[in-house]
Amino acid sequence: MNLQRVWLFCAVSLLFGVGLKVASANSAPAAPIPDECRQFDFWVGEWEVTSPDGQFQGTNKIESVAGTRALSEQWTGNPAAGNGSGRSLTAWNSEKKAWQQFWIGSDGGVLELAGGLRGGSMILSGEHQSGGKHLLERITWTPLSDGSVRQLWEQSADAGAKWTIVFDGRYTKAKTKLASAGIRSRALLYLFW
Repeated sequence: MNLQRVWLFCAVSLLFGVGLKVASANSAPAAPIPDECRQFDFWVGEWEVTSPDGQFQGTNKIESVAGTRALSEQWTGNPAAGNGSGRSLTAWNSEKKAWQQFWIGSDGGVLELAGGLRGGSMILSGEHQSGGKHLLERITWTPLSDGSVRQLWEQSADAGAKWTIVFDGRYTKAKTKLASAGIRSRALLYLFW
């Protein structure tokens, strides 16, 4: 009987010790967030996107995710403008010292881009095969003084000798229904106060 108690005590002690190690490993403080993770914060928000001539192109919702270490994009294109929808995940890769983006569009198109902040603009580029052609892609996001953002997507089919604009979008903060409802509520409150 004493031998069974000793075995039970050893088993419980072992399990308790392993549990403490797992708990302490899980509760270890997270690594500090690199300053570079904040470089793309100017793109975070809910946006209405137009072409240079003011035509509505779609909406885009950019959220900070993974403890502010990445951005999640949800693009909803305007079908009348010929735009599909898509999603991307963009993050600072500390090992590679670069931003990386993985995009998948509703047309099945996939882009893998990498790059960084240059001259106040985020510039990501990559290459892939499409329709038997080797294409270079370059997308530049530039924050503007009025709080909007310009996204310029360029593509080259001749190893970068000539670039063609695929998309040129102006991002302006979307006017949410909740915000306009809040303004109306405050106005009513002032009237009856």
